[in-house]
Amino acid sequence: MIKFFRRRRQRLLSENKFSKYLVYAVGEIALVVIGILIALQINNANEDKKDRVYEKKMLIEIKHALEKDVDYFKNHLVGSRLQKIQNAALFFENYLISDSINRDSINHHFNGLTTGFHLTYNNGPYEALKSTGIDRVSNDSLRNMIIDLYEFELPKAAGIIEITMDNYFAESKKLEEQLKDDLSVEIKNGEVTYLYNRMKDVNLRTNPSFLELLSWGSSSSKSVINFFDSIVPQMEELIITLDKELKKK
Repeated sequence: MIKFFRRRRQRLLSENKFSKYLVYAVGEIALVVIGILIALQINNANEDKKDRVYEKKMLIEIKHALEKDVDYFKNHLVGSRLQKIQNAALFFENYLISDSINRDSINHHFNGLTTGFHLTYNNGPYEALKSTGIDRVSNDSLRNMIIDLYEFELPKAAGIIEITMDNYFAESKKLEEQLKDDLSVEIKNGEVTYLYNRMKDVNLRTNPSFLELLSWGSSSSKSVINFFDSIVPQMEELIITLDKELKKK
């Protein structure tokens, strides 16, 4: 093909058809430019296809991470750990109101008042996407939702919850030491029972350490649950938005 064009140009020059030569040369250049543009367009289309495949993969990973985090927050932290503190606080608050208490449950709920946890969530998929360019998420609204959740909402909630629970856990441990019975083993009817965090026989209505522990447990757990009640719906909304976007891919 190249030889054909070269011979064609040489023949036009040898025949002194310079004007036709110029038209032909310009046409040849135009064909080359068009060919380059087509090649670039094909290359850009291939790159765009790769970006869309990568985008879909990362959106799926972010969605799965959020689903696991929501389940962990709702069922483990709120549904188990914080519920344990609240149940214990309610148990003792009912006693202060009614002066009636199940003595067999005191130690169980005493342990519940000193429950703690560390808040963690999986931001690995988001960090991976950010490192390669968050702008690879083509939907502007979805991209802004992801950035807002992982750069602002989750870190803010995690920081406040962590400080609240760390302060509570530190205080509850000090108060627990003041209220805990030193006896760790009980031998009864020929059987050995190991006692963990057994509460001293104190007047629950007047003991300042116990009342402070109860106040810390009740207020801290309610405060943290309020933060979870705020952040979990935002995570669930993003999951729904991600699911809608993935169905378009």
